[in-house]
Amino acid sequence: MQNRERMAGAAELLLQRAQLSPTEVEERFAQALDPGYWRGLAPFARLGEPAKQAADLLAAEDAEREKHRFDADGYFRLPRLLAPEDLDRLRRTVDAVRAAGWPAVFAFVFDDFWSIARSDVLLDFVSSCLGGSCLQNTVIWAHWVPAIAGSAGWHPHVDIGNGDGGSHLSIWVALSDATVDNGCIFLVRPSGITPEINRALEEKSDIPYAQYRHVLQNVVALPTAAGSAIGWRGDVLHWGGVNSGGAVPRMSLALEFRPRGWKPTKFEAPLIDPRDGPPPLDLRLFAIAKALRTYARFEPIVSRFHVLAERLWQETKPDS
Repeated sequence: MQNRERMAGAAELLLQRAQLSPTEVEERFAQALDPGYWRGLAPFARLGEPAKQAADLLAAEDAEREKHRFDADGYFRLPRLLAPEDLDRLRRTVDAVRAAGWPAVFAFVFDDFWSIARSDVLLDFVSSCLGGSCLQNTVIWAHWVPAIAGSAGWHPHVDIGNGDGGSHLSIWVALSDATVDNGCIFLVRPSGITPEINRALEEKSDIPYAQYRHVLQNVVALPTAAGSAIGWRGDVLHWGGVNSGGAVPRMSLALEFRPRGWKPTKFEAPLIDPRDGPPPLDLRLFAIAKALRTYARFEPIVSRFHVLAERLWQETKPDS
């Protein structure tokens, strides 16, 4: 126990020392607000161009099959979501953003990362799962898990835990192959989570062996090919697996949706209509800053951008 506490303390100290300096915060704050900076960083990516709908690659039979899976088990798998040229541009953009020292989520500055949600076929599928026309919330993330044995994605969690998870949909888009070896997503079928297990999860208490076994036997591994997507209800327990020797970093994006007319939580607001085209740069930066302020609990390394995230959040937050 003492060794773990010492290691945690040392890690915290290293993160504090890694904070951006005041000069770096000012420089990156100005860069973040400058469309010209981003265009120069990734000249092959789109920023502020006329709205472009993503290619409709989702076949009707796939959508129908996965809607049945979603209704029965609370999750779905969507093959062939991205065209090869779009997938290549998204990956190159994430690489360019990371090479410049930004967290991967800053790739959402660019149009392509919002255009994914602007496919008519995908929106029809999401709307059918939510029981009516859908809106996108402003909760986003870009995952990059290194190809190092022992590296892992986010720890087990649910996206919405206040009882309205059935009116919430998460979509996780693979930009690289997510395999069992490099740490794909795992989830537990809703039928595998009893009220007693839910209560134990909320209270962080122990569960009897029979319930523990029930959960494990309802775990589903979701290997996902690059350019494909998976998704789940907001109340589905899920997590990122551990790299067991995979040689390819795991790169992916996360988007979330609500039914039209839904009153969003403070964290989710504002909701945006995907059919209106990508949001303006200020709203993109607001979503990025909001994510950085919140998700350091999953990825402590991004806490070094805490001061910058606060500046951007204050600068770009929509009027109440």
